[in-house]
Amino acid sequence: MMNNSLTGRSFHDPLERSTSKIGLEVTLSILICLTSFVDNLLVVYVVHKDSRLKSLTYVFIHNLTLSDISMASLYMPFWVTSLYTGTWIFSETWCEFQGAVLGTLVIASALNMGLIAFNRYIRVVKPELYSRLFPSKRVARLYCALVWIASLLLATPPLYGWGKIVYHPLFTACCFDWKFENISYAIVIVGVVFSGTTVSIFHFYYKIYKTLKESTQNLNAHSMEDRLASSGRPETDIRLLKTSFAVVCVFLMTWGPTTFVVVLETAGCSIPREIFIISMYLMFTSSLVNPIIYGIMNPQFRAAFKRALTFRGYGNNQICHGSR
Repeated sequence: MMNNSLTGRSFHDPLERSTSKIGLEVTLSILICLTSFVDNLLVVYVVHKDSRLKSLTYVFIHNLTLSDISMASLYMPFWVTSLYTGTWIFSETWCEFQGAVLGTLVIASALNMGLIAFNRYIRVVKPELYSRLFPSKRVARLYCALVWIASLLLATPPLYGWGKIVYHPLFTACCFDWKFENISYAIVIVGVVFSGTTVSIFHFYYKIYKTLKESTQNLNAHSMEDRLASSGRPETDIRLLKTSFAVVCVFLMTWGPTTFVVVLETAGCSIPREIFIISMYLMFTSSLVNPIIYGIMNPQFRAAFKRALTFRGYGNNQICHGSR
């Protein structure tokens, strides 16, 4: 038995956790939620205010950041509440809506990763096509809008009868019901959307890696001046490549365990709750690490973060003409 500080009454935890375990789980979830929201909000602020961060690639990074902010503000608070109570205290309708929100944001994150990888692939491997496929920021924003439309279309079928959204007591969250009877929808989401996007991302970055490696080998015989002139590829592109690749790797490491768990559950395997909850923590951690990666690996972002944190001005007279 433990005391409920919100209602002043005693109750038995539905998950049979100790008070200290509840406190630990809730504290970690709150930290992840708040850090994700603040970090990504800072990224949005910096991208909007700093004239040095206006390339097309940053349009896609900004779109990815919006999905992370949405996860921290629209979904995580209800997950935190469920961790505290050990059950779902809201209506079934709201649970279905929350499950659809989670599905939309998960798919949007994956598609945004794929879009970033494709943008870098065309820029580095097939530069002759870049101006045709990415001619302007208006087209880039159209691609971003298509990502959200596709995510909504793919995430909402359970609301109309294909699949089902329920409160999952082991995940302690409202999500798709991964039972075998819903396997057709699970195959579409996990087998086609997520796996297909993952394979595409690895293909794009493998091709980028091969191109950069061959370029580096060819340029080693030149002087530093000749190398810069011959490459035709600004240093900013290489930095953005490393940043985008790191974001994708972290995404796979944080979302991969959850995917593995739901596949095992769909197959009927028995999994301890601890595995479910750890996979959820890793999944939501993906929303907070992107800004950290930008700050560590990208000098432009690092400088912009410093200007934002020290409240220095964002002048327009020293615009860095990076890659489109």
